[in-house]
Amino acid sequence: MKKLLKVPSLAVPEQQAGAALPGDAKEPVFAEPWQAHAFAVIMSLYRDGHYTWAEWDDYLGYHIQAPGHFGGTDVNAGAIRNAAAEPEPRGANYSPFLADCQKDGSRFYHLWLAAAEHLLDATDLVPEAELEARIAAFEKAERQGPRFAAGLRVRVRDIKREGHTHLPLYLCGRTGVIERDQGLFVFPDAAGHGHDHSHGDDALQHVYCVRFSASDIWGAEASGTHALNFNLWDYQLEPAGDDS
Repeated sequence: MKKLLKVPSLAVPEQQAGAALPGDAKEPVFAEPWQAHAFAVIMSLYRDGHYTWAEWDDYLGYHIQAPGHFGGTDVNAGAIRNAAAEPEPRGANYSPFLADCQKDGSRFYHLWLAAAEHLLDATDLVPEAELEARIAAFEKAERQGPRFAAGLRVRVRDIKREGHTHLPLYLCGRTGVIERDQGLFVFPDAAGHGHDHSHGDDALQHVYCVRFSASDIWGAEASGTHALNFNLWDYQLEPAGDDS
């Protein structure tokens, strides 16, 4: 049986304004990658039948009418005003958060993300406790930072691991140089076998772009001016040491 969604009632002034849309001021529709990701997740789940468009519209409308999920605003009482800067109240409808949205749409996807979190919790697709655990895992990994910095020489470990993260044999034991840290990603083996990938030391790993000289991979017959860039997981690498 499909779970019936319920949007909490909210006491707001009748004339509460809405949010401007991205693009209203000719700015990019998606100014940052996370905005496109949030949009894609909601559209994909809707097309898979996890909720109706009317249900999603209710949740988005709720957060447009009740800003505060991402900070600072009293949901029902209006704005937290600076008395010195604003000696005259602007009315019960005034909210600096909504004022920003109305001005250029730059915070529209903050409302979209707030509604998405609320909706996914209501449908049990991503319960609030699970979301908080995933956020905590990312924050922990970000505090620890990457093991390897750009410019450091590393060696590809000579290992074979069963699962989703296959390592090309021609790279095993070869040395290369870290070009850049690509960021944190959910480790496929942790996610692909039914494990709770919000916990565990290997649930989140940095992925690095590593540059290998063609001659270091295929020998002297390969051109010394050619190189190969390859993305590798943290566990596949180790410091090269001074003997490389």
